[in-house]
Amino acid sequence: MIGHLDRRSPVPLYYQFKQSLLERFENDEFPAGQPIPPEMNLVNEYGISRATVRRAMQEMEHEGYIQRTPGKGTFVLRTRLRRGLTRMSSLTEDMQERGQTVTSRLLDFALKAPPLHIAQQFGLASDEALLYIYRLRLADSAPIVINVSYIRLPPEISITAKEVQATVSLWALLERKGLHLIEADRVIEAILACEERAALLDVPVGTALLLVEGMAYTINHVPVEYSQVISSGERYKYSLHLER
Repeated sequence: MIGHLDRRSPVPLYYQFKQSLLERFENDEFPAGQPIPPEMNLVNEYGISRATVRRAMQEMEHEGYIQRTPGKGTFVLRTRLRRGLTRMSSLTEDMQERGQTVTSRLLDFALKAPPLHIAQQFGLASDEALLYIYRLRLADSAPIVINVSYIRLPPEISITAKEVQATVSLWALLERKGLHLIEADRVIEAILACEERAALLDVPVGTALLLVEGMAYTINHVPVEYSQVISSGERYKYSLHLER
């Protein structure tokens, strides 16, 4: 029964409420892109405090299920429950969590037709142009990552080179434009540094590098960004927390 929580259970009420709401998302009661009821409606429906509702909402927003917009309401970003191995985050978020200052150097910004295998992932004709962004990322002034991005923007959204130069996190810029990246596919492999990449990362040619490539999606699994993140294993590493 919707709205029923077990007050005798050792499971906190906010968590029970959160799971109940996520089940309603997954059952398409609240489709992606649509608003959910106001906080007070949920308070009355579930018979819980506003503080309990807000705690659950904060967690759901952090996990990428909802977007709360002052003056407009709370909107569903995705309806499928997350069952991945780890949370989706940007390089900027990762480095800031480690207490490091992240900066970017914009190397190229243009409209380009992507290679065929990338166009196919977007479902595009091979000659259709995408926004191409090529950046060097630095942490505490040391080069750590080369970022290559091909981005397909909706017609109503545009990005300028000046905006990219002024924003450390590309994902944060897309968020401000109203484009929310909520899931991603990633493949990690080892490669060797060519002359260009060696020069940018300040490592010898032939150094072992990590290449992470894949696609990031917005609501309804619409592809937005194909990216390559190339880093030196000596300066940057990836970690996973797995449970069985």
